[in-house]
Amino acid sequence: MRFTSLTQRFAVWFTLVSLLPIFVIGNSFLHTFENEIQKTVIENLSAIADKKVEQIDNYFAERLLDANLLHDSIATRNAMLEFPKVFEEQGVDSDAYRQLDAQYRSHFKRFVEDASYYDLFLISPKGDIVYTQSHESDFATNLMTGPYSQTGLGQVTRHALNHLESSISDFEFYEPSHGAIAAFISYPIIIQDEIVGVLALQIYSKHVFDVLSNNIGLGKTGDTVVARLEDDYTALIMAPLSSDPDAALKRKVELHRPYSIALKNALSGKSGGAITRDYRDVAVVAVWRPLSRMRWGIVVKKDFDEAFANVQRIKEYSMIILGITLLGVIFGAFLFNRRVVTPLKQLNQGAMEIAAGNLHQRVTIAGWNEMRQLGHTFNIMVERLNASNQERKNAEQNLRQLNQELEHRVAERTADLQHANTALAIKEEETRSIVEHMVDCVVTTDKIGLILSANQVIEKLFGYTPEEIIGQNVAILVPEPDRSKHVFYMERYCETGHGQQYVGRHYENGSHGIGLGREVEAVHKNGELIPVYLAVSEYFVGEERHFTGVMRDIREHVRIMKDLKQARNDAEAANQAKSSFLAAMSHEIRTPMNGVIGMIDVLRQTSLSGYQMEMANLIRDSAYSLLAIIEDILDFSKIEAGKLEIEKIPMPLASVVENACGMLAHLAQSKNVELTLFIDPKIPANVLGDPLRIRQVLVNIVNNAIKFSSKQEKQGKVSVRVLLTESEPEQAVVTFQVSDNGIGMNKETLDKIFKSFSQGDPSTTRRFGGTGLGLTISRHLAELMDAEITVQSQPKQGSTFVIQMPFRILPATEEDQHKTTELSGLSCLIFGNHEGLGNDLAVYLKSSGASVEQVFDLAAARQFIKHMKSGLWLIVIDAGHQEPPLAELRVAFGERAEALHARIEPHFIIIKRGRRRQARIESIDIVTLDGDVLYRQSLMRAIALAAGRAEPEAEKSPAIDISTEKPSPMSRDEALEKGKLILVAEDNEINQKVIKQQLALLGYAADIANDGREALGRWQNCDYGLILTDLHMPEIDGFELTRNIRELESDKQHIPIIALTANALKGEKERCLNAGMDAYLSKPVQLEDLHSTLEKYLPTNQHHLDDASSPEQTEKPTKKPAEALTDKASIPVDIHVLEALIGDDTQMIQEFLQDFRKNATQTANQLRAAYHEKQLATVGSVAHKLKSSSRSVGAIRLGELCEALEHAGKNNDRHKLDDLMPQFETELDRVDNYLKRY
Repeated sequence: MRFTSLTQRFAVWFTLVSLLPIFVIGNSFLHTFENEIQKTVIENLSAIADKKVEQIDNYFAERLLDANLLHDSIATRNAMLEFPKVFEEQGVDSDAYRQLDAQYRSHFKRFVEDASYYDLFLISPKGDIVYTQSHESDFATNLMTGPYSQTGLGQVTRHALNHLESSISDFEFYEPSHGAIAAFISYPIIIQDEIVGVLALQIYSKHVFDVLSNNIGLGKTGDTVVARLEDDYTALIMAPLSSDPDAALKRKVELHRPYSIALKNALSGKSGGAITRDYRDVAVVAVWRPLSRMRWGIVVKKDFDEAFANVQRIKEYSMIILGITLLGVIFGAFLFNRRVVTPLKQLNQGAMEIAAGNLHQRVTIAGWNEMRQLGHTFNIMVERLNASNQERKNAEQNLRQLNQELEHRVAERTADLQHANTALAIKEEETRSIVEHMVDCVVTTDKIGLILSANQVIEKLFGYTPEEIIGQNVAILVPEPDRSKHVFYMERYCETGHGQQYVGRHYENGSHGIGLGREVEAVHKNGELIPVYLAVSEYFVGEERHFTGVMRDIREHVRIMKDLKQARNDAEAANQAKSSFLAAMSHEIRTPMNGVIGMIDVLRQTSLSGYQMEMANLIRDSAYSLLAIIEDILDFSKIEAGKLEIEKIPMPLASVVENACGMLAHLAQSKNVELTLFIDPKIPANVLGDPLRIRQVLVNIVNNAIKFSSKQEKQGKVSVRVLLTESEPEQAVVTFQVSDNGIGMNKETLDKIFKSFSQGDPSTTRRFGGTGLGLTISRHLAELMDAEITVQSQPKQGSTFVIQMPFRILPATEEDQHKTTELSGLSCLIFGNHEGLGNDLAVYLKSSGASVEQVFDLAAARQFIKHMKSGLWLIVIDAGHQEPPLAELRVAFGERAEALHARIEPHFIIIKRGRRRQARIESIDIVTLDGDVLYRQSLMRAIALAAGRAEPEAEKSPAIDISTEKPSPMSRDEALEKGKLILVAEDNEINQKVIKQQLALLGYAADIANDGREALGRWQNCDYGLILTDLHMPEIDGFELTRNIRELESDKQHIPIIALTANALKGEKERCLNAGMDAYLSKPVQLEDLHSTLEKYLPTNQHHLDDASSPEQTEKPTKKPAEALTDKASIPVDIHVLEALIGDDTQMIQEFLQDFRKNATQTANQLRAAYHEKQLATVGSVAHKLKSSSRSVGAIRLGELCEALEHAGKNNDRHKLDDLMPQFETELDRVDNYLKRY
């Protein structure tokens, strides 16, 4: 059917356009809703199924745990030993059996009733049931041959006896229990590696059935099906069903049926969910899971109709809405037709009238606003057509008037043009005069270079008069080879826009000199080359292209630039000479210093008296101070030369600051200055910066603060605070504030402190020492890092240095996020005065999640304790140099506990002054920590230790790690055999002796070569394990030696080459590595650095020290622990163990032993207190500390006992501790008496 009427078309299309989107969107929504409902139903059923599986699995796990606990009971083990004996010898009707039954029945009854078991069995190794709690018909029968041998009880009993492991049976009808459904758990009882019987427990099925029959969340049709495999084609239902309450162990399901797919998947160990059919052949939504512990399968299901009832209702509602919408659309189409189509017909009729010439036609304004506006616009259009017609007539009249006015204006413009020409002639004359009198030479040419004009300067510059030069080609002023090509250059530019190439520069596509200025050479009339500055521009006269060239004489300028270049070259040569001098100075000073420091390190490893060791340390410290001064001079020289570079590498800012301050902790303590540190926890964990230079700036400033705060009547104090000043997503500004209470400075002194080689007051140099370079270097380094140093100071009041430094923030790593100890949930009370560390401690603790309160005196503390809640409280006392008021606080806590009738556990963390950063357990409830240079993580660990959230760390030996035994030197042949013979290439005799002594001290043998050529020959004739080489030697230096070896070792194994050099300038290490060396050591070489480098690069075969024991010793069989204790008990302390660690210095050994005796007494008191308080875990932790220190000094028997105490404490074995404590006390007395006599 064709619709020709607008009304018909509009009605049809309006209906289609309105209903089609509604139908499409509605159908899509319904389909999506149905999928989501299905997904939600399966997810809900999966959650219910997983919960049921978890509950059943947990139930059986708890039953096995109950059996394990009862199995470990001493009463159970004794009963298992006694019942079989009485059963076999006297029978169950004897008086002895009845007495034994009465003795243990109450014990087992409590367990059976408390754990809700049906029955408990004790079964002899022969399978006889010698005891049951319920005394049913199975009592006194044999589970191997008796009537119940094939029951679940018989099966798990035989499994326990044969395999010596626990097991659980499946549920079955058990005849002795009146046919009730039951399952059994068995656990073998083994005493001294011999099985003495089996403990068995009979459990109810009710708990499991309750879990499975609980249909909460499954609706009216929900059900849970649990089954086990009978055979490959049949499954047995294990629990009641909603539709069949008696189905348990009776009803069977055929697995080959289509409705058994879900159950078959579950029994196959698979998990899943889908829409399927159940054993009733009804559509259901099912979820299946395996129960692996019992080899069951579980299916949780719900009828499809109930699960998708909401979808059906939505479909019904959708059809109703669609019908209502259809009626609305039809009504809207009818209304729209009346309001739109009828007015359009009227407009069409009016337009036809106007087309016929009736400009007075108007249309009726009717319909909706838009149609009314259309009618109104149509009428306005007609009116404007009338007006336009009238305007056309008026325009024709005006045009005639304009023609007359135009003729009049032409006459006036002709007169104006004559006046303009006159003015132009005057202006042209003025321009010509300006050009003629310019300082620069001005030349104009045509497009091929013919000179059209030139001012008078050309005669002065080139020797040509204007008359001579005009008409010549400008190439006459250009030297060869460009003169002969100049016309070609200009023609090419006019054609392509490409001009003459720049002087000294290769031609580039599109390049030219037009509109640009440059320096070129021109030719004088007499042939002399003249440097000029040339600027060329182009202009057009009509369509003709012309050029203007302005040339300036720059002969004087060129001469000045030549002199400047020569001066710069001279300065660079002088600077290079200075750098070479500094490098030579560094090398020459470090060479003898290497001998001093190296031999001092060797000397310190020998047996020295206390006074001799102090003198040796003083010499070593003085040598390093001299090296520090040399480094400052080198840095200052680099800064002056502008060659000091700042790195931008990822770094943990807090660790950099802590390390810098930690380096100065010993200096502060030696000068009796209290050094404290606070780092804002809000500072980002990782930033971009130069850790070396930041550390250098901080060390310089803090070192000065310590120096100028010492030697006073009052206690010297230096405070380092690092605060986050500004923070943006990618950048942060950190403020470093170093304050002291030293001598201070006046304004005149402040003006001079950053000047090189000067100090604020000359008297300070005599009193405190110093070079006057530290602050100068620090300021320049800060400026290179975009930072600023400011100082505030008052004489005798101290000084404050403030550094504000920007950093780019890096994302925190997962490792950083786990570094900070978590203290959430802990209640802390901080006690300390306003001038101490209390406020900083509060910030640290709050940032880690602790709840913090703060008091400033004892009275306020007592008042706070009066309102304190019960529970664990951590009392952080900032004691400073004073004794903390522990007794008063304990009294206040006791009074509060009595008032509350509840227990309050105060644990004290005492912050003293000192530089030991490891938390120390002083007693059960006291942990101490030193507050000088307090690391945040050390505080957090101390708090966690006091709260029981962390284990104490083992104490380290005070002088040397037990692993650093002093080795005996190898012979050359032995070292060569082991591949550890070292070749040293060194031309300085002192350095030869130093490195040989150091190597011998570390247990290595070495050959010495006096230069690189000798070293190369030795290497070619001997298999060395490693080469240590100086860089600057006669004949062949270290670099050439390395290159020769690398070229020749193609058929040999790669040999490590380590550089030894006194040149500490930057770039030397990279130069060594690029030359083929493996590592770099700067002289003077410290023993620790040399040792670690040799350990890294020498062959990894076992060190000869490992072979120190004799072959007979290595062949001895390992002794049992009891035998080992017996052997080591012969003497309380083996002094040879300590001598192997620290040498044979008698005085030092005696100091170590007496320190151990003192610490052992304190630790033993802590151990006893924890033992009496029944804090077994603490006993293990304290015993661990005493174990390591006992073994270090040679108290082997005491160490073994501590190890046994540690294991017993960690395992909560009270009986074992009761046995060990008397032995511990006896051995401790033996050690103490021995050390008294030593």
